[in-house]
Amino acid sequence: MNKIFILLIMLFMFSNVSNAADSNKNYFGIDVGYAFVDLKADKTAQKLANLSGSTVTYVEDAASAYARIYYGHAINDKLDIQAGYFNTASINATYTIGANSASESYEASGFDASFKYRPSIENGFYGKLGAHYSELTGLASITIGATTYDIASAKASGAGIMYGIGYDFGKNEDGSGYKIGYDFYNGIGGLTNADFGLLYVGYNF
Repeated sequence: MNKIFILLIMLFMFSNVSNAADSNKNYFGIDVGYAFVDLKADKTAQKLANLSGSTVTYVEDAASAYARIYYGHAINDKLDIQAGYFNTASINATYTIGANSASESYEASGFDASFKYRPSIENGFYGKLGAHYSELTGLASITIGATTYDIASAKASGAGIMYGIGYDFGKNEDGSGYKIGYDFYNGIGGLTNADFGLLYVGYNF
């Protein structure tokens, strides 16, 4: 929550600068959508089966809700720079062994900075390339009978690269407009194979 508050203050300050200078070059916005990640629940279920000698079934989320707020500045007609804060809802996997079960959940958040490039000003296609500093929080619990026990929690933080593609649906006279896109964040929390794909709809103010 403190990170969101700090970024909101930054966006407010940048928006004031935008109004005092060139409002067509400075903007802020929000993206909302889904974060896709492979928890590799099938491999975890197999390990549990090998350890327990029992059949293990599992259910895993394919995606979770995702949101990002950001500030942007247009360097020229084709190139922007952006800085933002993103957060995902938890994504979960549950493993069942007879009457008992175990579960794991993960939530990601962090800051990113990127270049947004439009090959042609005649259409809305764009590409993004940048970096992120993020945190991945994990929780694990086990349910025996009707009682659930929290057995582990951990956090990891670190940097990685991000890139993406998208399409702008044109701008209004005040510079606002909608877009859709897909971003890929490599190494969330600085962890190998902790990769998130983010499918979103966005709006620039």
